[in-house]
Amino acid sequence: MRRVLVWSGVLLLVAARSVAAQQASDTAVAQDSAIRVFFDCPGFAARGCDFDFLRTEITWVNWVRDREAADVHALISTQQTGGGGTEYTLSLIGLRRFAGKSDTLRYYTTGTSTTDEARHGLARILELGLASYAATTPLAARLTLTYEAPTARAAAIHDPWNAWVFTINGGAFLNGQHSIHSASINLSLGADRTTEQWKHRLSVYENYNQDVFSDLPRFDTLGNQIGTQTVRSVSRSYGGSLLVVRSLDSHWSAGVQGSVNHATFSNIELSLSLGPALEYDFYPYSQSTRRELTLQYSIQPQYYRYIDTTIFGKTRETLGSQSLTTALSVTQPWGSATISLTASHYLQNLQQNRIVLFGNLNLRLFKGLSLNVQGDVARIHDQRALPEAGATPDEILLRRRELATSYSYFTFINLQYRFGSTLNNTVNPRFPFGGGGFIMF
Repeated sequence: MRRVLVWSGVLLLVAARSVAAQQASDTAVAQDSAIRVFFDCPGFAARGCDFDFLRTEITWVNWVRDREAADVHALISTQQTGGGGTEYTLSLIGLRRFAGKSDTLRYYTTGTSTTDEARHGLARILELGLASYAATTPLAARLTLTYEAPTARAAAIHDPWNAWVFTINGGAFLNGQHSIHSASINLSLGADRTTEQWKHRLSVYENYNQDVFSDLPRFDTLGNQIGTQTVRSVSRSYGGSLLVVRSLDSHWSAGVQGSVNHATFSNIELSLSLGPALEYDFYPYSQSTRRELTLQYSIQPQYYRYIDTTIFGKTRETLGSQSLTTALSVTQPWGSATISLTASHYLQNLQQNRIVLFGNLNLRLFKGLSLNVQGDVARIHDQRALPEAGATPDEILLRRRELATSYSYFTFINLQYRFGSTLNNTVNPRFPFGGGGFIMF
């Protein structure tokens, strides 16, 4: 009898292990058949684009790090809404077995939405979009759809602020050691109102920067040290801007823009400008999240009062200027790109002009290899505010004064290649900084 019980237990254990192995095998097969998704939020600038969070929330897909290995390319593009929030445009592009299938979804956050609220909302919309692709896979039998009914009839929307959004920003940065002390303080106030027909934007700002260098050696004319000295350098700027734009149709818009500024760096005691502008988008504005090609023209009278007499012997003057800007911005499965060209000049003298070329490119060259290039180059012939006395050595070294130049440039190039496993489902948050702190450049 004892042998029978022992053999019965052995058989039950073997059967249980067999069933468990079969279930594990079925689960592995089902997960392996799940759709493979490539998540693409260029620059990860939007708060909801938290890839680690999405991988922990949406576990019924296989996340891959290369577009070539994906069944669905989830391309996220963003733009700011009139209420200070963000509009997320989710373009789901079918690849391989889903080639030819595509869907576009939109999700909106408010200006007061937290990062957690934004990422939860984006995850929910993304799940809804991916469900239609998963419905044709063996994993569909394991998915369920739930519905949360509203508790009461939604009331008509009433906005006591009439679409106005106000923003207050303030900050300070302090840094120092025994002989060097730096301080930077900034404050800005903004008011925005955006509707289908109008855009209003007003802002004021102030920036203050100070550097103090103490115990610096002081030398006589023969080069002998005769003591120490303290050098204090201050730069300050403040002002405001105004923009009012009227939508004319799906391609045209017109507006007025102006500004008032004070800047010690640029030798500007006071500058005032106000004038009209006109813009044409070759694509409908409704496609701006994916592609935009604009041509913008503006003309403005400008008044300047200078801190020091300029190289032209002026302490104040009134000028006129005009500018023309063309800009192209696209977000596509291969990456994103922005390029703009701005040309401007003073009406009194066509030789006093400026041309600025700006570009930004995020490009997937091929599997695992990506390229990011950003920069601008400017041809400068309009520096009317340069002080006649020039800049002191301290101002030059500390970059507290604008210097004469015929050009300027900036560039950043980054090339990245990744290879190995394409699956990217696991999230491990342990030791996020490697246990040794971090270095910020």
